[in-house]
Amino acid sequence: MTAVLTIVMSSCVKPEDPTDVPTEIHFSILSDSYSSFEGYVDPETNDCWHYEDIGVTDVSQMWWHKVATTMEWSMEQNNSFSGSLISNFSDFEGGSYYGRHSFLKRMNDLGNPDVIFILGGTNDVWQDAPFGDFVYSDWTEEQLCSFRPSLACLLDNVKRQHPDAKIYFLLETSPCPGGISEETRLNLVESVHRITNHYDIECIDLDIHKDWWHPDVQGQDDIARQTLEVLKADFNVIV
Repeated sequence: MTAVLTIVMSSCVKPEDPTDVPTEIHFSILSDSYSSFEGYVDPETNDCWHYEDIGVTDVSQMWWHKVATTMEWSMEQNNSFSGSLISNFSDFEGGSYYGRHSFLKRMNDLGNPDVIFILGGTNDVWQDAPFGDFVYSDWTEEQLCSFRPSLACLLDNVKRQHPDAKIYFLLETSPCPGGISEETRLNLVESVHRITNHYDIECIDLDIHKDWWHPDVQGQDDIARQTLEVLKADFNVIV
């Protein structure tokens, strides 16, 4: 297993006595290129984006490293795969390669965390995956090639597998000049808000500075800062 940060990743054992609160919180990430960094993904064969080209040259600049440092948490697993979609849709350049590395195909590999961050959806709209209908059970293979049923299936399964974990969905809501249309962006935001609300999962809306369509140094700090605003309130942390 790949080491992340300076802390060896390990499962956080839940205490039998609820008053015996663990002193260390472990978190896992299910994401795409926005959270990938060479040498800090698990499985280590996951594709990573070349962040050095936009000035992110050290792991300490990544949003999740900043969160871990501020909250004094430990990384359980960073299952981020560059280019991956939430859905199994794969009708674009690269074909089934990305389909078999979707969030749905990796959602069972998150370890045993206390907190789970899911950051994605951008690649689905960039690759023109259909939005599909709002479906909350009995998903078909065809439906799981569309965004809305796939997100519902993902959240349903993660909640069932990790009933004691606090789950956050991190959603980029920034306008995208020269990229997806404003109508598509608003459709994505409305879809994610509706589905996360259905599963009672907190959605953190992110306004991110980017370079080459990826969060640069400022963008990584944007993700960390906006995420920490929520975490500090939720976990009663004063830093």
